[in-house]
Amino acid sequence: MIELEINLKQSYGVIKHSMSTENIADLISLFIEKDSIALFSFYERNMHLFDVNTQKFISDRFVFVNSEWVLPWEESIPHWDEPDQTPPKIIWFSVTQKEDMIKAIEIDYLFRCIVIKQGEEFKRCTNVLFHQEYYSSVDEEDYEYYLGFTNKDFFFVNSLDEVKERFEIRLIE
Repeated sequence: MIELEINLKQSYGVIKHSMSTENIADLISLFIEKDSIALFSFYERNMHLFDVNTQKFISDRFVFVNSEWVLPWEESIPHWDEPDQTPPKIIWFSVTQKEDMIKAIEIDYLFRCIVIKQGEEFKRCTNVLFHQEYYSSVDEEDYEYYLGFTNKDFFFVNSLDEVKERFEIRLIE
């Protein structure tokens, strides 16, 4: 059984893991309510860096573009667009099938994703999910991965029991 370490911060939680992309997609699905969708982000200015099939994948699932910061800490985007220092434009695209979620994760392994009820405004998203990596040792090839979430109440009420059924967990508060 896959082991997860759940660590609760003041305004968000993180799940330390060493899972496959498929298992990450399964875990993300536990954060999506039946009447909600997952929207993944992609920096618009990077579109030309990807192959035609990836561009088509994102374009076919396009929902809207904005420049809003969604992570649960102060804005720290290191990639401001020059020359006027404006925030970069972010494409938000919808994934509804597990295969699409896996593809979205493969496009950007350090993804940001929002969960939003169908038909709601961006500002009313119910959860922000994000994936991060940190060096776990001085060996630069050794990383620890974390899936973060901002809605801790939703996690405890709706996701925790199912996470416990599928994974071995250790909760740190």
